[in-house]
Amino acid sequence: MAAIKNIALGILYGLWDSIRGMTLVLHIDNEVARQNAELETMRQLRRMDREQYRQAQRSPSPVPSSAAAMIREEYAKRAEANTDERTLEKIFKKKPVEQPQPQAEKKIAKKLFKCCLLNGGFTWLSIVLFENVLLPTLKFCLTIFYGAQSDTLPFVWSWLHPILSLIFGMMWVLPIFMLSKIVSSLWFADIANAAYRVRKGRPQLIPGISKLVADFLFSMVVQILFLVQSMLVNLVPVKYVGSSLCFLHLCLLYSLYSFEYKWFNMGWELHRRLTYIEKNWPYFLGFGIPLTVLTNMSSSVIVSSCIFSIFFPLFILSGNEAKPIVDTTNFSLRLFSPVVFISNLCFGGNPWSKTNRLLAQQRKLAEKQRQLQREELLLKQKKQQYMLQQQRQHEAMREHSRSRTPQLGQPHHRYAQPPAFDASRVRDSSASSTHSSNAATPSSFRPPPFFGGGAGGLHSNVPLVPTPVPGAPRTPVVVHEESGPDDWNL
Repeated sequence: MAAIKNIALGILYGLWDSIRGMTLVLHIDNEVARQNAELETMRQLRRMDREQYRQAQRSPSPVPSSAAAMIREEYAKRAEANTDERTLEKIFKKKPVEQPQPQAEKKIAKKLFKCCLLNGGFTWLSIVLFENVLLPTLKFCLTIFYGAQSDTLPFVWSWLHPILSLIFGMMWVLPIFMLSKIVSSLWFADIANAAYRVRKGRPQLIPGISKLVADFLFSMVVQILFLVQSMLVNLVPVKYVGSSLCFLHLCLLYSLYSFEYKWFNMGWELHRRLTYIEKNWPYFLGFGIPLTVLTNMSSSVIVSSCIFSIFFPLFILSGNEAKPIVDTTNFSLRLFSPVVFISNLCFGGNPWSKTNRLLAQQRKLAEKQRQLQREELLLKQKKQQYMLQQQRQHEAMREHSRSRTPQLGQPHHRYAQPPAFDASRVRDSSASSTHSSNAATPSSFRPPPFFGGGAGGLHSNVPLVPTPVPGAPRTPVVVHEESGPDDWNL
């Protein structure tokens, strides 16, 4: 039940998009004119900036940029509009007459009108006048000439009617029809390109001239064969089955016609376009219903072609505006597969021949090699990224451990410690200070070092005086004065 609901919704959305997109013809010319005006404005601004840059290079005085000037003008206008005072000059000052903006040229609308005039005014109208006015008038004249009860009138009309129809078709309808098809194809391409630029920007065609031409020729062969296939399925003797299958084929074919310009500008190749239609067939079935109904209103091939050429530009615009509904079904209608197979036979020969099988195997091997190369490159990149990440982690851990590990020769303490006592430095300082006394004393005698604090600190040369015990008799302290350079016996 859910699958049927999704299919029905896809058909309805396709039908709605095909009709709604036709309204683009009302404002597409204004969109094109607006985009062209924006591009021209940007060009003028760039030109002004270049000129001001050149003037700034020639003259030493600074030249304000166009953006700064525009901002100042805008601020001045706002200040003037928001002021609470007026002057007589402002009251009696004539407002500048706004020049009417030029209307956008209706290029696409003109081309649509020309398509309608060429296909409906000349081809279709001429066929209608020939069959409904000229032939009945000629038959009426023959009836008056031979009489209504004459036996010769049916004989004369039996050979005169096909001859006149053949002459009219060969001398007028066929040349006009071929000319209208060629000219309409050019106009269709212009309309499609203009609509694509409005919505998508610059077209991205298939790279390579050879691929472009091959895709165009193959697409034309596939479409012709698919049209023949739709005529063949119409011959199914079961009631309503043949006509329904033919209707389904024509809906998908007209949807392909409508979307082909857009997909071609997007750079899609034919196999991708056909696969996309086969996978999302409910939407494209609904999209092609209106054009199929219009073209089946007449049994004449020429009249149906004229109707198609009249309304087809509108469906080009609808296809450019539409956003197809995807994933409505889980199965695809492989209706294009037989004609693609036949087209491959026409262009590439027998696919089961030895040469084509070898070529197919070579293509598969080349594809596998490319896939393996891509996988190897991806693995190499991942390995390099992993090695770089591991190296960064090792460096970070090394820096962290270096910051936490103490240096050699220095013990690690949690808190700051006082400076350590060095006895050798004290001995060296005391030895240097008593140089003169050491000269008179024996070499075996060395005075003991002094310890304790004083005015000179830990390594001071001033001897320390012991502190007496309270209550003990005081003894005189003899201070030995050191001999200086003046007392030396030279």
